[in-house]
Amino acid sequence: MNYRLQKFANTDLVLARSAAERDKINRSLTQLESVLRYRLNGIKEIIRFGSYTRNTILPRKYDIRSDVDLLIVFEGNLTSETYRRQLINAVSSAYPNSISKKDYPAIKLELNHIMFDLVPARKEISSWSGDKYYIPNRHNGWQQTIPNDLNNALSQKNQYVGDNVIRQVIRLCKHWNASAGYPLSSYLMEKDIVSLWYFGHENLYDRFLKTLNSIAGERSDVNTAIRNIKNNQEDFWGNTNKDEQLRWLQRLLPGLK
Repeated sequence: MNYRLQKFANTDLVLARSAAERDKINRSLTQLESVLRYRLNGIKEIIRFGSYTRNTILPRKYDIRSDVDLLIVFEGNLTSETYRRQLINAVSSAYPNSISKKDYPAIKLELNHIMFDLVPARKEISSWSGDKYYIPNRHNGWQQTIPNDLNNALSQKNQYVGDNVIRQVIRLCKHWNASAGYPLSSYLMEKDIVSLWYFGHENLYDRFLKTLNSIAGERSDVNTAIRNIKNNQEDFWGNTNKDEQLRWLQRLLPGLK
C-alpha cells in the first residue's frame, strides 16, 4: 500500500508531471500578468503565492478548485474597494466571459484549464520593521497579510522529514478533501499538516492515515465524511485483507490504483 500511495502522490497528484497542463497554465499566467500591467496604471508588483508556489497544487482532474493565486500590489493609498473595482474592470475587459466577483476579496478568473484568484493589495515599505502587505477587508479598509508565509515552513519541515513526504501527505489529504466535498479549507489544512510532528521511521502510508485522523477525526463541526474517519480508520487497521484495504483507500482517494 505504501508503494501505491507513493506512486499516486508523486505522479497522478503532481501538476508538474503533466507537461500539457503545466504549459497551458504557464502561458495563461504570463499572458494574464501582461494584461494586468498593460491595463492597470500604478501596479507596483505582482506576487504569485499559494499552493502553486509550494508545489502542492493538484491537477484539476483531482481538485476542481485548483487555482493560481496572484497578489496585485497597487501604488498609492486609495480605498481597497477602489483598487478592487479597477482590477475587476481590467479583467472584465480582457476576459468578459470568465470572471466572477465572488469570494471576497479575491476576483476569480476561470479559464478552461485553471482558475486564477486575483487579490488587490497595497504595500508599506519600512526599513526598520520590514515591508508589509495589506489586502481588502469587509469594511472597505485593509488588513495585513503575509504572502507565501507557509512556503518556508513547508520547505523546512519537508527537508527535515526527508523524501518529500510532507508534500506527498498534503497532496493526498487535499485530494481526499476535494473528494469529500471540501469540508476543510485547503490552506488551513496545509498549515495544520505542516505544524504536525512526524516521526522519522514512519512511511507515507502510516503518515497519511495518522495525518488524516489528526486533522479530521475529532472534528464534529463538519460533514459526516470527516466525523466517521476515525471509526473507519480503526476498522481498517484491524483488517489484514489487502484487497479490502485497497478498496477502503480507494474510497478515500478515488483514482488510486
